[in-house]
Amino acid sequence: MSKHNFEAETGRILELLTHSIYSNKEIFLRELVSNASDAIDKARLKALTDTTFLWDDIDFKIIVEADEEKNIVTISDNGIGMTKDELVSHLWIIAKSGTKEFVEKLQKAKEDWDHNLIGQFWVWFYSSFMVADKVEVFSKSPLDTKAYKWSSDGKSQYSVEEMQGENFPRWTRVVLYIDEANKELAHDWKLKELIKKYSNYVWVPIMMREYDSRTAEEKQKEEKVMPFEQINETKPIWKKTKNDITPEEYKAFYQSITFDWNDPLFTIHNNVEWMVSYKSILFAPKEVNMYKNLSDPHLEYGPKLYVQNVLILENAKELLPIWLRFVSGVIETNDLPLNISREMLQDNSTLDKIKKWITKKVISELWNTLKNNRDDYVKFWSNYGKVIKEWIHYEYDLKTEIAGVSLFKWINTGELITLDEYLEKAPNSPHSVSPKGREEATESVDNDENKKEKSIYYIIAKSESEALASPYLAQFREKNIDVLVLTDPIDSFLVQWFTEYKDAKLVSITSNDIELEEKTEEQKKEKEEKQKNMKWLFELIKNTIWEEKIEEVVLNDNLWNSLWALKTPKNWIDPQLEKMMRAMWQEVPTQKRILELNSKNKLVESMKNEFDADLKSTKLTDIINYAYMQAILLEWWELENPAEFVNLTNKFASEYIG
Repeated sequence: MSKHNFEAETGRILELLTHSIYSNKEIFLRELVSNASDAIDKARLKALTDTTFLWDDIDFKIIVEADEEKNIVTISDNGIGMTKDELVSHLWIIAKSGTKEFVEKLQKAKEDWDHNLIGQFWVWFYSSFMVADKVEVFSKSPLDTKAYKWSSDGKSQYSVEEMQGENFPRWTRVVLYIDEANKELAHDWKLKELIKKYSNYVWVPIMMREYDSRTAEEKQKEEKVMPFEQINETKPIWKKTKNDITPEEYKAFYQSITFDWNDPLFTIHNNVEWMVSYKSILFAPKEVNMYKNLSDPHLEYGPKLYVQNVLILENAKELLPIWLRFVSGVIETNDLPLNISREMLQDNSTLDKIKKWITKKVISELWNTLKNNRDDYVKFWSNYGKVIKEWIHYEYDLKTEIAGVSLFKWINTGELITLDEYLEKAPNSPHSVSPKGREEATESVDNDENKKEKSIYYIIAKSESEALASPYLAQFREKNIDVLVLTDPIDSFLVQWFTEYKDAKLVSITSNDIELEEKTEEQKKEKEEKQKNMKWLFELIKNTIWEEKIEEVVLNDNLWNSLWALKTPKNWIDPQLEKMMRAMWQEVPTQKRILELNSKNKLVESMKNEFDADLKSTKLTDIINYAYMQAILLEWWELENPAEFVNLTNKFASEYIG
């Protein structure tokens, strides 16, 4: 026997694993049954390339036994087994790496609700120590001539020793010595209840002793070993017809594969027999699943893929687009060879067809849920909308369908609506684009007076408060026209490529020439005169700020009470996208902006009077710089020189005001 002491941090790691990641002690059995099932799946896969691997032991099963008197629970399987080295490396990896770094990583996983660690064998295994004060693992691998026993109390050390006898080719047996606080778990009835609750749809038969209904007196007179009976259902739920499955069974299956104990948003169950044949059950979540990290698209995702009753992939990402990675479930097809590799999957026409069908089916089900169960859909979108928006990078052919099930926030009410709902309420806006755009729009309708253009107005900002501070909202408030506020980082990319929905243009209120009503000839002439009178002042403003920053200075009387604002020239990068690219250390060319001046603001009149009196006026230069910095702050950009802004503010307060 060889004994190994734990490192100093091991106890703390175990405490985090067993009391922070897992909140429900009952799941220890689910985790150990899952381990046993995985071991059997590995044995099946191994047998595909090695026909002698299974020998005569082809009757796969998991056996769960309880000793109520001794408070012992045993879980056995005839899966792939483990060698001595595997016992050590798999079962006590933290004893080898019980370092401060590992503890900090695990603590961070707890604080960030990042449960990527779950799903690895050794983490599943440690759920045993929630209910047991001692755990033993006996195992025999076909790759080793001997069997071994691993044992630990989870506190001070573990040991590994060679075992005699039991020379079946492969097996594993986990023995839990249940502690006093959890001794109820060592009862047959409780274990059967947990199997039904958590592991009812495991492929492998889970066997337990039949219930002995004899009285205590009868049992004392005659010892009798009860035969085994199967506790779970081995026929997979996806091979049953819809009429044979209750909503409760669908929910139980969803929970068993996702560990999400909420109801799914919807269930898709199909048996397709056509050019490509397959069976599938797919689910979309409604609530956030803490066991599934979707923030990193490079992590594993996708349904389980079975071929001819054999699990080929735990996460078949080839069957789902990355922007639908929140979808979970099972897909089984017999149209693939059993020995298909991951590399072959990546370029397989059968899977491509299944993927296209699934994608359209999920979009259709999203639409049905949006239409018939709005409250749940809004909750779902709040949790997963950012993931769906990634379609802009991958799924341009389905842009209208996906945009149709997307929700956007109205800036005035905070309500989430669809683009169709926006268009239903939006007024016709034949004058909502630049003059050149209006000419093109007029030509496109072939003089049909009844067909008028609509626009979908939006503003991109880091937050709703930033959007509400925009001076460009003034004319929309005045005309009671609502604006969509886009605050997700991906929105800047979205509107760069998705510029039209059902013939309605998506128009940024900060980057287009927008006139919400037709100006009279007199109004146009008045504006032209103002622009002409201020031409030289505008040139001075442009040179004072710096010509490389300002492309043009123009009048805009729709800026509410703001002095002026910055606008992005046509075909230039949106400011929020520019910020994001710079934050990601990407090179962005220096962008000039259009500075719009509000002639209704009293400071503009003061600037014009000061300019007429003395174009070299220090006061005028101060006002120009101060106002430009205000415009930058309104866009939530950082000032290059905050101290200068503070000095100018103090200067105005002491010299120019009052």
